[in-house]
Amino acid sequence: MKKFLSFLLSSVLFLQACSYHGAIRHGLYKKHKDFQNKIDARVMVVSDKYYENYIYLDNDHIYTFRLNDGLPVVVADALATLFTEVEVNKYEFRNNYDYVVELDFDSRVDMGLAKYRRKGVLAADYTFDPVLSTYLQLTVRNPKTGYAVARYQDISRDLLPSSYSDPILWTSRFFTLISLGILWPLDIQIYGSKVRNRIEKALENSLSKQIIPEMKEDQMNFNKDHNSENTNIRMDGKFLPFMQATVFIHNSTGLGSGFLISSDGYIVTNRHVVGKDRDVAVLLYDERHLLDKTKPLEDLPKDALKNKVRFAKVIKTNKKRDLALIKIEGENFPYLQLESDPAQYITGEKVAAIGAPYGIEWSVSQGIISAARNDAGRYVLQTDAAINSGNSGGPLISLESGKVLGVNSYTRRADSVDDVADNIAFAISAFEVERTLGLSQPIDSDVFSDSAD
Repeated sequence: MKKFLSFLLSSVLFLQACSYHGAIRHGLYKKHKDFQNKIDARVMVVSDKYYENYIYLDNDHIYTFRLNDGLPVVVADALATLFTEVEVNKYEFRNNYDYVVELDFDSRVDMGLAKYRRKGVLAADYTFDPVLSTYLQLTVRNPKTGYAVARYQDISRDLLPSSYSDPILWTSRFFTLISLGILWPLDIQIYGSKVRNRIEKALENSLSKQIIPEMKEDQMNFNKDHNSENTNIRMDGKFLPFMQATVFIHNSTGLGSGFLISSDGYIVTNRHVVGKDRDVAVLLYDERHLLDKTKPLEDLPKDALKNKVRFAKVIKTNKKRDLALIKIEGENFPYLQLESDPAQYITGEKVAAIGAPYGIEWSVSQGIISAARNDAGRYVLQTDAAINSGNSGGPLISLESGKVLGVNSYTRRADSVDDVADNIAFAISAFEVERTLGLSQPIDSDVFSDSAD
């Protein structure tokens, strides 16, 4: 019997070779207390839309974590502290619930900061402690319409243990060495369990310290009237006029932003936002109706697009200067005024960038004008306001005058993977917009033809 058990153990270890397979455990969230006055709603956490998560520490070692079972249960346990009824179920049963929660999770390992380590009197080297980064996102949807009601996310980072700091790992590495690598699969299993524990800790911390408290603060969004068009009220305050004049643009290959410059529907954006399309889809702030526009239009059900998308005609473009003028039909649109006087582009002036970074529509970031510059003949404004993919074409607005100083366009890229370029972004100045597109406000429709350059 002993020989059989030894053979079985050896077979399991060597069949797994240099890989680890584990599942996220249940019950990570049981110790947390319920919030008072729970939200009266029946919530379903989707259980059939998840895949295995892989972590690569190097070319040979693969750590695989199964999320289909454990992750939805962990999230459901957390949500149960806030909602009166929470269940894990398959997506096909969503219509039996008030809300559906979809999950998105990812993890990866990067090399952390270098550590100096002496090796004897004359020798030394550097070691790098690996850093585990985990990303968790919860999207809350109305199951009857598919519209997103709210979205919450958190990124957690944690140093992974090494054989220099963890006695168990040191012991397993020691026995691996003296066995000439025969016990290497055992070492992989031990380290894999350590990584899994770190992932579970990160999940628990993201839920308890970031996501669930945010949902508690936003509980006004979760009411039984979420079928109405007035749900998910935004409190945009002084930024509301800027938001209402900013649009969200889809073309055949991607997305971006733009802003209205006339009451009859003229819109300025980047040329790379419209691409080579003759017409692009445009969504207005006041017509968003909770539509989750972070997903491509072709992936949305047809009824979700009804009365929510306008199509703009591309009127004029300039590829070299990356500017475009488009137009939607209609009248009485809110619009923004261009500040075309370069004397008003003052270094240090406070500005706001509005757009859809990574598809998160009508987001605002603040900063200052870092400098006015000449970029290959273009008059551009450098800013430290956060500008990301999806912000392209949106307005850079002076918080003092309320006028548009530039069109958010691009960021300074790092020269190498070891170089980091933060808070260096550029907007094409409003002066350049008027000069390149040949426009001035108020817009004279007779000036422009119906075809792009």
